[in-house]
Amino acid sequence: MAGMLRIHFTPADFLRVRFARSPDPMWEAVLGLHVLTTSVDRLPARLRLWRNRARGRARQPDVRGAFRLLHDLAPSDASYWPDFLTPAESEEGLAAGLRVLRETSRARLEREMREASRHRPLPAWTRRLAAGDRTLLDDVAAAVGTVHGGLLAPDWSEVEAAGAADRAHRMEALEEGLGAVFASFTPFVWREPVLSAAYPQDVTLRLRGRGLRLVPSFFCHTRPVAIADPGLPPVVVYPLRLDESHAVHENAALARLLGANRARVLTALATTRTTGGVAMRLALPASSVSGHLTVLRNAGLVASERAGMYVTHRLTPRGRHLLGHLQEDVGRPGRR
Repeated sequence: MAGMLRIHFTPADFLRVRFARSPDPMWEAVLGLHVLTTSVDRLPARLRLWRNRARGRARQPDVRGAFRLLHDLAPSDASYWPDFLTPAESEEGLAAGLRVLRETSRARLEREMREASRHRPLPAWTRRLAAGDRTLLDDVAAAVGTVHGGLLAPDWSEVEAAGAADRAHRMEALEEGLGAVFASFTPFVWREPVLSAAYPQDVTLRLRGRGLRLVPSFFCHTRPVAIADPGLPPVVVYPLRLDESHAVHENAALARLLGANRARVLTALATTRTTGGVAMRLALPASSVSGHLTVLRNAGLVASERAGMYVTHRLTPRGRHLLGHLQEDVGRPGRR
């Protein structure tokens, strides 16, 4: 039965709202699996493309095993899945999140697995996890890491770039106040002091001065997802804002300016990469990538530095500025 998520703010909560800088790796691992098990006709175009690319990766034996294990704990049609899979510490990175997951207490495992069993039948092996089996808990953590590395990592620069664009949009709205930011969240309706959205069931989240951390998600596409336990720090993951046609026009504008492959190289450096990493990401010869990097570096768009045996490349402020302006230009009415 469809319900509503209602988030109640107090004046103190407005002072403690935080916007994550990028999508969270552990939330994305779970939500990425959900995309693979969701009917294609329910997905936006960008996720249909990702799903087509990722299905081949999902057939790798280690990824397939990790997929099955996590699907038992957090299937896409579940109205509840355990909060220990997405610890708050993962905002510091995947390694920090996996470390905390492995340290989940037996009491919490038992409590959250019992709650999951109230919503759906669970496979027999989960009873050992609920009893605090540390080997199984390590397996769960390893499965999250495998899914992230095997399914998401090849496209993580795209995920981060989309997250950065979403954050820029929210910060622009912030010029009109926090209420304007809340009004910019498409899945939500803002009627002060309550932020609400469609949800699998009726849930009321009273912040009571604790504030709220809002996390954009590339793979969350229909409705937000909130931490279920009211005793944990409040976190809501929401579908990031991405204009499909806008992204196509932006890539086309960049290609016209720099040439198709050079534009692809520049875009790939939303995340710092080595020459080989860019070549692998784009399926281009390393020698070709090296030539494009030289041109971009000479233009002041890319900076390179040696790190041990490798040379890493990243966008300079000028490079990021260029991408930002292209994004603004193609988004203005009347521009082509």
